[in-house]
Amino acid sequence: MNATVALRIERQDGAHGFDDPAVPGDWTVEAVTARAVPKLRYPKTDVSSGKPLRYSMLHDGVELPRDQTVGTVFPKRRARVHVVHEYVNAGR
Repeated sequence: MNATVALRIERQDGAHGFDDPAVPGDWTVEAVTARAVPKLRYPKTDVSSGKPLRYSMLHDGVELPRDQTVGTVFPKRRARVHVVHEYVNAGR
């Protein structure tokens, strides 16, 4: 059985956030970020181009590697994170 991680996931602007008390430890940061985007009321696609937008997860202001599992990134099994727009979205 995989250990779970309790996360407080928020937008950087503080407009929306939610608690997820049981994120599976084997999920990647990218998978958690993708699932968090709609709950944070972020758009998923660029209105003008129709291309998907990209988001990153930050912990204490540092971007987390997408391919790492949350169980590895958060050994204490509890954290507060922010989901932010990637700069690659700007100007496209």
